[in-house]
Amino acid sequence: MNASALAAHPRAVPPAAPTAAVSTRLVRPAYAALTWVVVFFALHVYWYAGGSFGLNGDLPGLVPDSVAGWIFEVLEGAAWLLGPGVCLAIARGWPRGRMRRAALIVVWLGCTVLIVRGGAGLIDDLTRAVGLLPNGITGLSHKQTMGAAYYRSASALWAANITDGYFLAGGIIFGLLACRYRLSRSPTN
Repeated sequence: MNASALAAHPRAVPPAAPTAAVSTRLVRPAYAALTWVVVFFALHVYWYAGGSFGLNGDLPGLVPDSVAGWIFEVLEGAAWLLGPGVCLAIARGWPRGRMRRAALIVVWLGCTVLIVRGGAGLIDDLTRAVGLLPNGITGLSHKQTMGAAYYRSASALWAANITDGYFLAGGIIFGLLACRYRLSRSPTN
């Protein structure tokens, strides 16, 4: 696109090499978040294929049995699709204009959900373990949260804590990405 075409169309954006404008301060957390999502996805594929390493209980069924379950599945499915796509798009410098704002919203949502999920799980287990709240912040006992077959199993407790820590780490990675992405400037902003 030449200069006269840009003058005639002030909203037109000249094509650019997306990766050339993206700083390493933004690329690294974007690829770290993408890696987090890919590992998370790979573990779930492994578990649904019958693997049990790191699994602290039975997986829920693939077909929900309530309206709330279906709503959750749709939202979770959207996250599975948006997560890697947004991380890759940010790393490559693709979002521009309104899509940039949408990408930032998705990253902040991911950060919030992951931090709440991981942090709540760790706090719940910690308050139970130290005796501060016998049933944790959820009001559920270890037996209720872990299931009778896994109750007091050291491997199940470690797996649960590592899982909660993994969620918290993902939230921190997505938070770092969101902060750096918000502070970065795209060529069109």
